[in-house]
Order: sequence, then C-alpha cells, then structure tokens
Amino acid sequence: MTAIGIFLAILVIFIVTCLTVKRSFFFGQLIIYLNALTYHYKKIYMRPHRIVLVRHGESESNVDESVYTRTPDAHISLTQLGTQQAVEVGKKLKQEVINDPNENIYVYLSPYLRSKQTYEGISKSFSPSQIIKVREDPRLREQEWGNFLHPDIRRNEIIERKKVGDFYFRFTNGESGADVYDRCTLFLDTLFRKNMNGLTPRANNILIVSHGLFMRLFLMRYFKWTVEEHQQWRNFKNCEYCVLELNDKTGSYELKTQLEKKKDEDEE
Repeated sequence: MTAIGIFLAILVIFIVTCLTVKRSFFFGQLIIYLNALTYHYKKIYMRPHRIVLVRHGESESNVDESVYTRTPDAHISLTQLGTQQAVEVGKKLKQEVINDPNENIYVYLSPYLRSKQTYEGISKSFSPSQIIKVREDPRLREQEWGNFLHPDIRRNEIIERKKVGDFYFRFTNGESGADVYDRCTLFLDTLFRKNMNGLTPRANNILIVSHGLFMRLFLMRYFKWTVEEHQQWRNFKNCEYCVLELNDKTGSYELKTQLEKKKDEDEE
C-alpha cells in the first residue's frame, strides 16, 4: 500500500472514531490532519527527484594563487583544462545521472565567472528543451577570502585557517565557513519552500554549480552533520559532482555519492 493509501485508511478510521465525539473537536483535528497530509504529499510529489551539486572546473587561481592579487575573485576564469573538465562532466552527468532525455533541469549558479563558464560546458550535453530555467543566486558564491594585496598575506591566513579549521576561521575582511553555512541554510529554505508551494516550475532535477566548500556545507546543513563530521570529508576536486536522490516513501533525500575522508596532506 502506498503512503497516500495508508493516510486515507487512517483518515477513514479517524473520522468514524471522531463522529462519536464533539463536532468542534472533530473538525479541529480534521484540519490538523489534512494539513499534515497536504505537507506529506508536497514533500513527496512536489520536490525534484534529484539534486546534483557540481564544483567549477580548474580556474586560473587553482594554478596560480597570485591571481588573487590581480583579479577580483568573482572574475577569475577557467583554464583551458577547466573548460575541458566542464564539457566532460556534462557528458558524464548525461550518461550516469540525468540519462532520461524526458527529464528536465532547473539550474542554480554561483554568480562567479568560473561557475558560469562551467555550466556553459555542462549545458552542451543537454538539449535546450530540458533546461527549464537558469538562475544565478549570490548565496551560492565562493567563500569570501578578503582582499589579498600580497601573496604572503594569503599564505599566512591559509596556514592559520588549517590550524583553526575551515568552519570557524574567518578571513580578514572575509567570511568563515560558519558564515557560508548561514547563507547555505537560507538557500535551502528558499529552495524547498518554492518547490513545495509551486512557486517554481516542477523539475525532475535541480543542478547547482558552485564551489567546493559550499557543496560540503550544503550536505552538512541538509544531513545535519556536526562540525566534526563536516571537517572529516575532503574538499571536492574541480568538476567533481555529488548526487542526492529523493526517497519516494519518506520524502527525504539520500546521498548517492561516496565521499572521501580527508588526508593529513589535503588542503582546503
């Protein structure tokens, strides 16, 4: 029996039982029950079947950190390899994840140039008719690292960050992981509220092209990981992706990607 069938059976028993009690009580409880039933229905049938998180491809700053002293973080571009990685991950997603041509995709992008360029590469593998909408959301941006006028300043702060931990350490004039966690929470709340209330077109897939730390904090927030649990996982590599799939019985998402634990030599 489906979840809806079980609910309807319970509802019938509930009505028969409550008819022997005061009507005011019955109608009050009925409203509460119907609200719960409506929420459960929306949770299962209004949410997208799949959420796919993708980190941007290799960027100029991944190759040469001094780029930060010359170019605003939001304007840093992909390298030639990063562009190739974006095309390849698009092919991989089409083959292994979103392999039904009848499935549609709602896209959320970090407004940073390297994220938008990564999506351009990914989109080559999907037909325009599959893409419902492409929307930039500033909450998906990279952690703000502050203004680095000299590479030694950035290097010293990164060393300090490794001691304190990426979640708590706040860069001078920038953000901590906890700050990114807060905007990640706001994004998640908006995402599910709009889906369940029909404020966005119903999509089979949500594709989020963002940054490594944001991806891990997204998972931390949704799966309610502790700070210690979050910090044990290594960062996603360029153009790595992570898949969450909806459990049709519970209405909750399950992590389908095997994460790797951080090694001592790994950097954030």
